[in-house]
Amino acid sequence: MNKCVVSACVMLLLVSGCAATGKEESSTAQSEPAVEAQEAPSAEAPLEEQAKGKKDSKKNSKKNHSSQKGSKNEAAIREELNAAASKLVMRASRTITPSKSNKSVTKSSNGYVAKYISIDPQNYSTDMRPGVNPGRYVGFVRYSEQIYQCVGKTKKEALSAPCTAISSRRVNEMIRYDGSQWHY
Repeated sequence: MNKCVVSACVMLLLVSGCAATGKEESSTAQSEPAVEAQEAPSAEAPLEEQAKGKKDSKKNSKKNHSSQKGSKNEAAIREELNAAASKLVMRASRTITPSKSNKSVTKSSNGYVAKYISIDPQNYSTDMRPGVNPGRYVGFVRYSEQIYQCVGKTKKEALSAPCTAISSRRVNEMIRYDGSQWHY
């Protein structure tokens, strides 16, 4: 409350244009009340504006604090991408169908053909690009699927016959980094 009284007095003095001493203002005396005049309106500002200003400053400090607190450098994010890519390729290798243990058999003109797909979990590459928002990234995991074929006169022979690689296809999977972890 004392601040309000002091700032009201300063405002009154500035508006009236005379100092408390009654002397004419000099150029140095004029600059001092100007500083006080800039401070005075903030003391008389409505409580809502002051509260809003405090909230805004808290928001800004939280934004700055959170961006510094949880931010990782690009090298650490790239390492996490490589770890996530390894898990993704291992999962794809385990869950792909038809697999070596569960081949797909079809009848052809010269007997039976068993096919399966294999993925080498050690043979993959990654790439990372920045996303639209800061701290967000898009990751690319590239690996190849080998398609194998086994031929036999009967279904049983096709399943037990030695297989040969007939083709290969490149797979490119996109995954995203949300600021804390990679999602696929």
